[in-house]
Formats: sequence, C-alpha cells, structure tokens
Amino acid sequence: MVKPGQRRSQRQLSQNYIIKSKTKWYREALVGTFTLIVWVYCLGVIYFFLNSVFSPSQEYSMLFEKFFRMNNVDIRDFLIFSLVLLVVIYLLLDLWSYYNRKRYGNLARRQYPDPTTKEDLMSLDLIDETTYEKLQKAKIVELKINPVRIPSENRKKS
Repeated sequence: MVKPGQRRSQRQLSQNYIIKSKTKWYREALVGTFTLIVWVYCLGVIYFFLNSVFSPSQEYSMLFEKFFRMNNVDIRDFLIFSLVLLVVIYLLLDLWSYYNRKRYGNLARRQYPDPTTKEDLMSLDLIDETTYEKLQKAKIVELKINPVRIPSENRKKS
C-alpha cells in the first residue's frame, strides 16, 4: 500500500475551487436586481396557477385574471391539457423504450477486450524490448523524441 501524504484541511481543499473575478459592484447589483425581478415574476405566476386551482377568486387573483385576460376555468383547462399531454408523452416514451428492448435486447452483449500483454505490444514491432522495459519501470515518462519507429515496409509505402 502507498503511504498517504499529509492531509489537507477542508478549507485548504475548498480554496482550490473558489473563483475570484474582478467584476464591478454596480454590475453585480444590476445582475442581482434582475434576478430578483425574475424570481418575483415566477412566484407570481405560481401563485396565479395555485390560486386558480385551489381557492375562489380574490382581489389579487382577479388582478392577474384581468391582466392576462383569463379566468379560473381557462387556467384549469390549461393545466388539465398540460397534464394529459405529459401523460401521453410519458406513455409514448415508455412504449418506445419497450420497443427498443424487444428489438435490440439488453446492452449486456458488449465484450471488452482483454488487457494488453507484453507479447501483444512486441508483436506490433513498433518499439524494441529495452524501450518497453524503460517505459514500464519509469514513474514519470517524458518523451523528447518519439520512441515508436516506423517499420521498414511502411516507410517504403509512404
């Protein structure tokens, strides 16, 4: 077993992932403001849908209804249509998956090759045995020249 090195603290590890940028404060404030506006809008839409489904008309919901020119019945019809469409799409994808399983079977049919042995590499005749031994024994390999030589019959063709 390899001996573990000195352990780093969680703070030291998290320092590697902190991204520091040089953005202006007013740009960040503008981004924050637009983000807040979008969140308020999304919460308003969620409130609009939930209010139309679960409760009778109230002052705020009537304001939304006038603004969007819809009433609770239209919203309920839209939600039912969306739910039916979701179920139909799910069933179609499930049928497609069933068809693919029956047509092509499971994916356990793939077989991966065995690990490469020294004899396999030597039979390629690309490196000599001393170079192979050097590469196997070295902890760090730095190649200044390409150790793979082109076989003589390939040199004549190119």
